[in-house]
Amino acid sequence: MDKKQFRILIIVFSSFAIGFVLTLVVLDPVIWLGIYEQTDLAPGTKAYQQWLRSSVDIYFQAYFFNLTNPEEFIAGQKPIVRQIGPYTYREVRYKTDVFKQLLSKTLQYKEVKQYHFEPHLSARPESDIITNVNLGYLTIDVKFGWLPAVVDRAVEFLENRTGDYLITKRTVKEWLWGYEDPLLILLKSVFIPVPTTMIGLYLDKNNTDDGLIEIYASNKQAETFGHIYKYHNSKTLSCWTTQQANQINGSDGSLFHPFLQMTEHPYIFSADICRSIQIRPQYKTQLHGVPVIKYMPYADTFSSPLTTEKNRGFCINWPNCMKDNVFDVSTCIKGAPIAMSLPHLQHADPSYQELIIGLNPTDDMNTSFFVEPNTGVVFSASKKLQINAIVRRNPKFHQLSNVLDLFLPIMFMNESFNVDNKTADDIRLSVIQGPLITKAVMSTIVVILIASIIALVLYYIYRYRRTNTEVSDYTSVPTEPEIV
Repeated sequence: MDKKQFRILIIVFSSFAIGFVLTLVVLDPVIWLGIYEQTDLAPGTKAYQQWLRSSVDIYFQAYFFNLTNPEEFIAGQKPIVRQIGPYTYREVRYKTDVFKQLLSKTLQYKEVKQYHFEPHLSARPESDIITNVNLGYLTIDVKFGWLPAVVDRAVEFLENRTGDYLITKRTVKEWLWGYEDPLLILLKSVFIPVPTTMIGLYLDKNNTDDGLIEIYASNKQAETFGHIYKYHNSKTLSCWTTQQANQINGSDGSLFHPFLQMTEHPYIFSADICRSIQIRPQYKTQLHGVPVIKYMPYADTFSSPLTTEKNRGFCINWPNCMKDNVFDVSTCIKGAPIAMSLPHLQHADPSYQELIIGLNPTDDMNTSFFVEPNTGVVFSASKKLQINAIVRRNPKFHQLSNVLDLFLPIMFMNESFNVDNKTADDIRLSVIQGPLITKAVMSTIVVILIASIIALVLYYIYRYRRTNTEVSDYTSVPTEPEIV
């Protein structure tokens, strides 16, 4: 090899080395830019299409508590409940009336939810009869129970005419989506003001929207991406007693900003309970072969306002506040004498749990999110809440005159989804495997080039020394003296 060939080889190697360094320097920013482009809520991006109409299967599972000793319960004994379910519904979500605000970089929309019963994923049919307390009866107690006894007697007279008492038997479908209550119909017919004649745990929630919502749409601002700017045309709520409690913080749980860090503790706004919940990272794990971070609510999220200062604004009637992990939502869900908790009153104050026979709380009965941190895509989520009837003794009403003061479980829900395999594969290939393969190939090429250069240099040195040795040997050979 001559010097010219050697110089050419050095130039080729240098070009590959520079290309390798540039690849290492530029590859990550290019990937980051691609992630930002695809996760932006702008028409044409994957994130926007998925946000507009989710292709992920979302399931709503309802577990009901059947009251097995109604007569004894009315007489003053502890209620005995038995869990029945799940009754599974496939949840379809899509956005309507979408409008982009250019100045504020926000999106306005309404989200429609539809629930379709899935018999093959359910333990029993939705025509099952469930026995529990009559929420209409309890609503009347709350509304009229404080009035003079003569009014209560009139209400009881109307109850006897309709046969509508404290205990009712309704189908799962009626419990969830609503039915007309005979007593409320009669009260309305005699001009007694009642908020509605319909009773249902998710009344007006099927095939309807939740009102106008406005969110921040730019993922270039990590601190606000996906966060709710306005809910029902308002930046704050009005159902709680302090400004802090009425704040609307975070997203709805379906959007997280790209490049999420383990040090961040995001907020989730839950419209079901009219409050924002802060979640914290638990640990890193893998789903579909992709690294994700598991998030769960803080342990004191639903601690009693009496012992947790940050929750004081959620006490509606201070200082008559509820104890740990049971919270009143009667100002959030108008006219409903219900309280929310974790399933089976998990982590609730023991005095609440001891009054109910048949509960079986376990550690998996909590809300959780699994988020891929680079893209902010939620790989799996599960929201679990329980609806409890607030039952209070009232001597003015015959059927409430002996009952225990308690929170009687009616049903708990598990709303969950898992990302599909295609989405997981796309993220794994584009965010994890693709860059690794590119870097590995470039590294291999450079290693081969370095080895080749070293081999050629050694060969060049060897040839150079050999050539010099031969020349030296040739010039040192003695010659015969010339005879004159």
